[in-house]
Amino acid sequence: MVKIDVRKLISFGKGSFIVSMPKSWVQKNNLKKGDLVELDDEGAELVLKANHEEKKTESKEISIEAKGKSIERLKAEIVSSYLNSYDVINIMFESNNKEVPKIKDILRNLSGMEIMEQTSTRLVAKNLISINEISISNIIRRMDVITRAMMQDAALCSRGQCSYDNIHNRDSDVNRLYYLGFRVIKNALKNPRIARALETEPWQLHSDASVLKKLERIADKQKRIARYLNSTSLDRQTLNELDIINTDIIESYNEVMKSYYNRERETAFRVEGTTKDRTQSCSKFLETYMQAHAKEKSKSTNSNLVAVAKIVENLKATAIEIRDMARNVLCYE
Repeated sequence: MVKIDVRKLISFGKGSFIVSMPKSWVQKNNLKKGDLVELDDEGAELVLKANHEEKKTESKEISIEAKGKSIERLKAEIVSSYLNSYDVINIMFESNNKEVPKIKDILRNLSGMEIMEQTSTRLVAKNLISINEISISNIIRRMDVITRAMMQDAALCSRGQCSYDNIHNRDSDVNRLYYLGFRVIKNALKNPRIARALETEPWQLHSDASVLKKLERIADKQKRIARYLNSTSLDRQTLNELDIINTDIIESYNEVMKSYYNRERETAFRVEGTTKDRTQSCSKFLETYMQAHAKEKSKSTNSNLVAVAKIVENLKATAIEIRDMARNVLCYE
């Protein structure tokens, strides 16, 4: 149920009237006494807008103590600070800390964060990117291009035609873009001024966040597929059957991204409706493979069984993410 806030019109002098504004709206738009507010006369409606004039905001700064923390914990704190829009991140550590190179790698993997200062006990990183200059649609397209190439190359790892390290590095690129997109979207949702500068609205931001997450997950699954293919040796028939499944999934991915960019609901319906066929093909392949090798008891056979199961698991998960992307498209009218 929509709640309508009714305010009383007050006469002020001989030619003006006053209506008080909700405090919550003033605070959400970071307004204060003396700030300008735009008035758009639309006949029976008078639309109030926070002035578009850019305001200088104070830089947010945080200090993180590294002493006694694992590199995984430090990564979580650093990334969390980045996503929560801290512009300056100070990392404090003891002299001769051996984890400093890893900490620097974490910071370098956050778009816009540059290491500005380093001493024997401190690293200082500063964000150099303006949120208002970032295009979320461009981030999505760049993630799509990288993810599309990862899907094509993942299957080639078993043939020695593409290195796992190459795919792993591209997954890092996707993660970097995802973090940047998340940071932009969170700021835009919290600050209507930023949303207006980006020419977007809350529903679009919600949709974009969902797409970013799905692309990040799909890329992550391609990295895992490549890792398992790279670590095992499968016979030609098995590889050919995996190629058929993978090709079908890639085609569905290409279709769903086309439907996303062009808002093609019919294509999205088709992708959503055929997902079950793809997941069943994965299950059938795995069942047949396991039955064919069930009586073999060598160490290499067991290793291959595990690898194939993991590959199929990530192929099915990719198909599900693609289906969810289609459902995201179907939310548009």
